[in-house]
Amino acid sequence: MERKHIITLTGKPGSGKSSTADKVAELLGYTRYSSGEFVRNITHKQKLTLQEFNKHAESSPEMDYYIDEELRKLRDHNDIVVDARLGFYWIPESFKVYLDLSNDVAIARIFKDASTNTLRSDSGEGSQTMSAVADQVEERMRSERVRFKKLYGINPYSTEHFDLVVDTARHSPQTVALAVFDTYRKWLVSMSWKQVVNKVPLGYSLKH
Repeated sequence: MERKHIITLTGKPGSGKSSTADKVAELLGYTRYSSGEFVRNITHKQKLTLQEFNKHAESSPEMDYYIDEELRKLRDHNDIVVDARLGFYWIPESFKVYLDLSNDVAIARIFKDASTNTLRSDSGEGSQTMSAVADQVEERMRSERVRFKKLYGINPYSTEHFDLVVDTARHSPQTVALAVFDTYRKWLVSMSWKQVVNKVPLGYSLKH
């Protein structure tokens, strides 16, 4: 069976989706697409926080429909990495990757990243307090579960949909990308596939 040369990638907020997509695309020489950056650019131009955008989208799904239509068009492409919440759903024949981590680690990462990432801070991701970031993460995930359950009957945060699940909590950005790269190459030549879960054990050193 010849598999599509498409990787779709999603995961929890703060799991490193953007950096992983960049590095995997670089390793493979693929083109990288991101719906997340598109949304952040919209919120920046319209002076909306990400929370405000998500809340508006719950009752007015036009923007979700627009983004989803752009994702569907990518099914005709090859040699691409797609960083998108519903990429796995709209391109089911892709190699589907989910980046996971605990909420505590996600909150700490977003809090730190907001101080240097202008698009993230301008869109309201991040705050002066950790508790506020925790509220933002919880609300974002709640909103997306509600929206996509209503629109398509799916939970984008359920790991059952994916070919590879990587817990990024104790990974470096480089090792996450290499885990995706290595597993994808195996998937390309496989006749059948069972979900792979990649998790660095507690106490394991990435240097060895």
